[in-house]
Amino acid sequence: MSGRLLLAGAVALLVLAPLGVGPLYSAYYLNLFTWVLIFGLFAMALDLSLGFGGLVSFGHAAFFGAGAYAAALLLRDVVFSLPAGLLAGIAGGAAVAAVVSYFAIESRGVYLAMLTFAFAQLLYETSIKWVRLTGGSDGLPGPGRPPLGLGPVTLLSMADREQMYYVVLGCVVLGFVAARRIVDSPFGAALVAIRENEARAAAIGIDVARHRRLALTASGALSGLAGALFAIFQNFVSPELLFWALSGEVVIMALLGGLGTLYGGMIGAVIAVGFREVLSTYTENWLVFLGALYVVCVMFFPEGLMRLGRRGAAQAELAPLEARR
Repeated sequence: MSGRLLLAGAVALLVLAPLGVGPLYSAYYLNLFTWVLIFGLFAMALDLSLGFGGLVSFGHAAFFGAGAYAAALLLRDVVFSLPAGLLAGIAGGAAVAAVVSYFAIESRGVYLAMLTFAFAQLLYETSIKWVRLTGGSDGLPGPGRPPLGLGPVTLLSMADREQMYYVVLGCVVLGFVAARRIVDSPFGAALVAIRENEARAAAIGIDVARHRRLALTASGALSGLAGALFAIFQNFVSPELLFWALSGEVVIMALLGGLGTLYGGMIGAVIAVGFREVLSTYTENWLVFLGALYVVCVMFFPEGLMRLGRRGAAQAELAPLEARR
């Protein structure tokens, strides 16, 4: 119950965040909050496959970047519509994840990680070489931020920082609800069973390969949604969105927050983006410090910050009982 109250309080603070622009902080920080939400959704998508399915992936940037490019290309060349752009991102991420899962899902551990890494690098090189479609290393400028409207009536303008923030927040909440429904379903229970003991799960009749494929595809769809939001927010996409370094960053975000929590990725995103914003003003090697933080996390609280908080709360509840004994 306390966890739900904490989550509700966090959502309430996020809803009220734009009200602080001016009295408490500048509009720059609202952009930073939007950035955190997008990468928090990306980390949540990774947690769905890694934290619950045990699918180690070093290539999630492929799904994120595919969603970003799909949204940008559709908005530029087909239809200038926000829902269409977001759906294109989801479809792009899911399609790439489905292809990767078809070839890589039979692998385990480091072999799966290396295969997903290889697919991401393949897409990265393709995005650089296919200049006519992707703009190559110069990237692909977007056509602008599409409004959300009903016929000729504009309901939300993405050119407005606050309205863009609320659209991103709404997508993150919907993504969390969808992911939570998945992990709380019989499919999610089977996925956890596969993670814990694959041989035993197969022995009781669970189709291991099918569940792993669907988990990676669902994770790719959420990653593609995050990529589409990034493309619309930045109004620009580039091959760096497919590069292996981004895959490493999102793994660190998910691990810092705590795997198997979904919302832990948001905490990891706050830490990672905060490190980037603060340290990048002093050094280009800010990833070194983020890596050092990851090492500290693995050494002292390997279950992540959210699970560390849960463990502390559980110990506090047990303390009175131990005292009575």
